[in-house]
Amino acid sequence: MSRAAAAATFISWFLVLSWAPVYAQSDYNEYLLVHANFDVCRDVNQPIAKRTTSCSFVIARGGLEKSEVAKIYLLLGQALQESGDEQGALQDFNAAIRSDAKYEQVWLGRASFFASQSDFAHALEDYDQALKINPKDAAVYDNRGIMLQAIGERDKAIADFTRAIALDPQDRSAFSNRATAYLASGEVKPAIADLSQVIQGEPGNGMAAYNRGTAYERNGQPDLALEDYRRAVRLEPSFAPASAALGRLLKDKDPEEAIAQLSAAVRLDPKSPALRSRAILYLALARFDDALRDFDRVIANNASDSLAFLDRGVAQEKLGNLESAIHDYDRSIELAPAAATYANRGNAFLHMQKLTSALSDFNAALVLEPANLTALLGRAEADYVRKSMSDSLVDYSRVIDLDPRNVIAYFRRGNVHFDLHEYDAALNDYSRSLDLDPDQPVVLYNRSLAEARTGRLKESTNDRRRALTLDASVAAGESVSSRRK
Repeated sequence: MSRAAAAATFISWFLVLSWAPVYAQSDYNEYLLVHANFDVCRDVNQPIAKRTTSCSFVIARGGLEKSEVAKIYLLLGQALQESGDEQGALQDFNAAIRSDAKYEQVWLGRASFFASQSDFAHALEDYDQALKINPKDAAVYDNRGIMLQAIGERDKAIADFTRAIALDPQDRSAFSNRATAYLASGEVKPAIADLSQVIQGEPGNGMAAYNRGTAYERNGQPDLALEDYRRAVRLEPSFAPASAALGRLLKDKDPEEAIAQLSAAVRLDPKSPALRSRAILYLALARFDDALRDFDRVIANNASDSLAFLDRGVAQEKLGNLESAIHDYDRSIELAPAAATYANRGNAFLHMQKLTSALSDFNAALVLEPANLTALLGRAEADYVRKSMSDSLVDYSRVIDLDPRNVIAYFRRGNVHFDLHEYDAALNDYSRSLDLDPDQPVVLYNRSLAEARTGRLKESTNDRRRALTLDASVAAGESVSSRRK
């Protein structure tokens, strides 16, 4: 077995023993029988039952040195472990240690058994014993490091991997394992260095490329992460997380390729996080039907996913399915009350003109998150609709204090001022909104009305002309409240 395989999994030993017959010439037939059984005992290609029978036969015949008996018990324990007889396997590993406690492999055999049972404490004790016998065995440091990492002893794990590398600088698995420990500890740069060592020695190692991509992404180097994710997808085309990561990073650069990669990940693993990523991307691209189908699948995979219900509610609302949206928001709130969900449900109620329910939700959102802009805007709008102008002004002003570049808040506060006949204040708010975004036909038209009320007839004519050029439909009504965004 290669060193890389030994460190990536738990050690399995194929023992080649120097057979030292102790039989007289007259017992030659017996010797041949024992020797034949021993060959079967150590042949991992033989059926397990046959191997265990032959190992037991050799032990029963006796005449072996203690060290030879230990090796046979070790082989027998490994065979029983393969067969699923865990109790019998442990008995034989114990017998191997009793037969020759100075033989490193017996401790490693039992350590591997304990590790397979997730009994990390006992596995660590046996690795310690093995290292007392052979303190220069790099593979044992690798495996002990894996155990330490499993119980959260990352610093000790890193020390073991470092020791393995010092003993064998070509031990790529130790570099890879140490990188994993570094990443778990938040030490991104040394993880990148270790994974680069692995890739330099093993250019075809797709998993190392994927892990380094993860490290680059965490280090704020998305372009390098993209390169590694692409390499990982090429080298490990059946590894869904690589396609998922590549698709996730491509969503802003190339949405269509991102969808292709996310779709590949979903084909490989129908429960991949790529399914959610694709749904969110569809939502951002206004492909609401596609988003809805994906969120249906996300929820089918996990009916306790509160965020999936929230996002599906958004898709439903965008499609005009307000009752369905509210149902999804209800479920999301039942699972995990959140300000965003209350705010979204409040807006759905607002669109349905259910002002009392809308205000209740906006208030609930603001209790959880007092600076939630969606809830503040929603509550201000609900108050405007129910003619509570002073309350509406307070909330729009609060939004502007929190977000001085909020185009919608200036526009809507301008409408409140206009309805209160505060035309100069309305004019100022419309102008501020247009400073931030000049091509708003509704705002231009409303400013033209405010300008007319304040005697700025030339400016009013110009704004009206510009508004109608951008969108002729804005003149459908003359009241400010009929043209809201």
